[in-house]
Amino acid sequence: MQRARPYRTEERRNSLEDRQRDRAYIEKDLRNYVARWPSLNLKPETVTISAKDDGSAELNFNVVYSVANQSNKKSSSGYSSNTWIVRRVNGEMKIVSQREAVHPNSIAADKPPHNQSHEDDEALSDEELKKRGDIQIEIPTAKASKPSITPAAKAAHTSPADFIIALDIGHTPLRGGAISARGVFEYQFNRRLVAELFAQLQAMGFIRAFVINPQGDEISLVHRSTEANQQKADLFLAIHHDSVKDKFLKNWEIDGKTQKYCDDFHGYSIFISRKNAKADESAQFADKLGRALLDAGLTPTLHHVAQENRPILDRTKGIYAFDDLVVLKTAKMPALLLECGVIVNRAEEEKLNNAVYRERLIEAIGRGVESFAQTVSTAP
Repeated sequence: MQRARPYRTEERRNSLEDRQRDRAYIEKDLRNYVARWPSLNLKPETVTISAKDDGSAELNFNVVYSVANQSNKKSSSGYSSNTWIVRRVNGEMKIVSQREAVHPNSIAADKPPHNQSHEDDEALSDEELKKRGDIQIEIPTAKASKPSITPAAKAAHTSPADFIIALDIGHTPLRGGAISARGVFEYQFNRRLVAELFAQLQAMGFIRAFVINPQGDEISLVHRSTEANQQKADLFLAIHHDSVKDKFLKNWEIDGKTQKYCDDFHGYSIFISRKNAKADESAQFADKLGRALLDAGLTPTLHHVAQENRPILDRTKGIYAFDDLVVLKTAKMPALLLECGVIVNRAEEEKLNNAVYRERLIEAIGRGVESFAQTVSTAP
């Protein structure tokens, strides 16, 4: 077996020629890495590389991005500041950990994100939602009941190229969601995972997949589902990362700052609304996604049962009912919200910052989407 080649060994560290060669290796790998997402037009800039005693290297760099909005054909731009710990193994770059902070050009620098695990209007009753009056919505009037999660009769195979998937980045730069154990807003986790999931789905042939609000504008929750409805999506998937109730959080010191954490809970959770227009199909997608996540060795968290008295539809697969989640009940297609992990758990946050772990998670989500797409027929 070929020995893992560190970026710089102790004996060679002072060699200018070797340092330049290693920098060229890393920058080439970095360019190849960001090229995986051509739709984001990523351009790494201001790269600094520092060798570490264990043979790995720390990269600090900015990535300039520009994104085209599918709905209004406008583009937006910004940059993200990144820190990677990387190691070369068998000639390939391996990313040990990643941290990212996003800086959209449209966001004023003097406006910090709001610290909130749930948006104020994330869950609204039908009456409260209709009082808003900002947009016409249709909500099924039938009383919410437990949807069927038994497999549906298989329809004619749907080509991935014909299947439209709406990917929703949970929260926004100014409404950042939960704060991780290391002080990173949930939105950063959501945005990164959606970008990687979008690339995975495109590679699987789901070329009509699109991202809702990739530029991070301040839009209402109803507008998220409305965009999916207008684009006639066949599936709506909202990506979030989880937290716990404040009473379970403890203090710890990290990087000279006091942060909140809770290591008692970990894992993913899947939410559907029984008020969704396609509640049975939503449940069937949840079943397939849960099965794919389990097959990938991931485990669900059950803390939403005890902490929030949330109805659980499938304990084994971590499927919950959250009937009044606005983005789910106002979508006209099967819709699901996935909490990818508990970011206030210190170990789970580290896993979610590990590219290898995220790749396993994303591939499992892709398999769940693919399995569901094969059981439905899209409208002509």
